[in-house]
Amino acid sequence: MKRLLFVSIFVFSAIFANAQAKLAVSYSDFQTWAKQIKITGYPFVESEQDGAEYTAMLGSGPTKALQLRVAGIDKFDEYKMMKKEAVPYTWNGYKTANFNFSDITFLIVALPEAEVAITFGVSGNVAKAAMEEMASKSNLQNLKPVKPGTIAPGVKWPEIVPADMRISNVLTIKSLGTDGTFKDVIEVTATMGPELVATVQTILKKYSGTLGSTETAKLIFICGEAESLAQLGENFKKGEPVKFFYYIKK
Repeated sequence: MKRLLFVSIFVFSAIFANAQAKLAVSYSDFQTWAKQIKITGYPFVESEQDGAEYTAMLGSGPTKALQLRVAGIDKFDEYKMMKKEAVPYTWNGYKTANFNFSDITFLIVALPEAEVAITFGVSGNVAKAAMEEMASKSNLQNLKPVKPGTIAPGVKWPEIVPADMRISNVLTIKSLGTDGTFKDVIEVTATMGPELVATVQTILKKYSGTLGSTETAKLIFICGEAESLAQLGENFKKGEPVKFFYYIKK
């Protein structure tokens, strides 16, 4: 089944168009969560990441389709852009909104522990109880944020970067290869937060460096998007991605 089939069905991008901040939940964890959902008639089809939102498609055709979207929890109230008369209520302890728009039924759930809003969209006019049952079967409580100070699942530090030079809240680690001067350039993307700042401070203090350049015998560590901790705090909000680079000497 092609993604375009679903694009023509679920047109609610206006709700999430302005989402920018990186989600506290990693995309890999979102994929794992979406694939474990077992709802009769709605097998997992595919998922994708588009900036600061994740999407998963489940189903078997245009009349049997379920789309899941995850965005920052601050986007929950934007359902009013589509159905301002919809009244939020509490379902299983979660703030929830249910409504029908353009022959699509939506259930939006605010999940504070993961700092996200989850939208379930199903083609047709579906009863609220049926939408809530789908949400229950999704095991949404399993959608959890990356724990502070940890590294995202499946991501590993290269041995060349010593333990005392490793920052926290890491989302991705990618080798960019040699640039002609250095043997390798390693790009690390981390989530902004107090845990990240604390580990960066520790590195700078231990090696008497700055975000612009902290050098050891084997590598040079820099932040690619800020030259000082003060600037880092000014430029990035909690949850946003920040890029760091490790230049490995020859």
